[in-house]
Amino acid sequence: MPRIIPCVCLLLGTAALWSATAWSSDCVGLVPAGTSAFWRELEAGARRTANDLQLELYTRGPSQEGSVEVQLQLIDRVIAHGCKALIIAPAGDAIDTRISALRAEGIPTVYVDRGVAGEGAYALVATDNFLAGQLAGQQMAERLGRGARVGVLRLRQGLQSTDERERGFLLAAQASGLQVVFDTYLGDDPQRIATTLSEQLPRLDGLFSPNGSSTRVTLGALRRLGKVGTVDFVGFDGGDLLFDAVRQGQIHALLLQQPQAMGDHAVRLVHRALSGERAMSRLQLLLEPRVITAKELGDTTAAPQSW
Repeated sequence: MPRIIPCVCLLLGTAALWSATAWSSDCVGLVPAGTSAFWRELEAGARRTANDLQLELYTRGPSQEGSVEVQLQLIDRVIAHGCKALIIAPAGDAIDTRISALRAEGIPTVYVDRGVAGEGAYALVATDNFLAGQLAGQQMAERLGRGARVGVLRLRQGLQSTDERERGFLLAAQASGLQVVFDTYLGDDPQRIATTLSEQLPRLDGLFSPNGSSTRVTLGALRRLGKVGTVDFVGFDGGDLLFDAVRQGQIHALLLQQPQAMGDHAVRLVHRALSGERAMSRLQLLLEPRVITAKELGDTTAAPQSW
């Protein structure tokens, strides 16, 4: 179930949130952060709800994640198309300046997956990323026990979603008595990760990677080095490749998000904004992550969603 931050002022109840009326001609622009399975699932959830609400969903996404400049160009394309609202996974704090300007023009924005500094957006819909990181740390501590040595393969400084996952993992790991002996930013670059792991693995009992791309790259590096299964590996997101690795014991746990629900809630919130409903401060809707291990995969007859 999603968790709504208690300090946020909601002007109407949940039923009103999802039942407000918008004009069928409204276009909503969607600017995801990339093209992975996670973002495709988020778009699918957003598109299904947009169709239900008779909204046009116009998607423009970058080929690679991380560029504020590219996102600003994509926002311009969305606005030029005539969209009256925006859903975006912001690449950096500079995005909020543009979003604040759009808000002044009457174009509301909902952030998905991560927020940025500033109050330009109408709402944020994201995973409870701090909780996800804590669950990852607890999972690893349960298997390894106090005193085990673990490493954190950080993604990118300043990216709120993964920053919170890393922070949650570190606090849970340290509270459980794990020793964090390696903690550095490697991104999702295959060569950097492979080189670093070849040096660090002899002194590690466990590894944590905070998103889908870094988890896939880390798995590939462990396979090339012939070290899969030799360390406790907790990663993020899913897909057939990662689910198979869990079944084979090459990944010991995955933290799954709810991208379709994220897309669904984002469209419903932007629909509310288009209907003229105001919020005294930015709304925040946090969705609970799910832990997947080989046991959970074995207990279900259907594979989890590919994210």
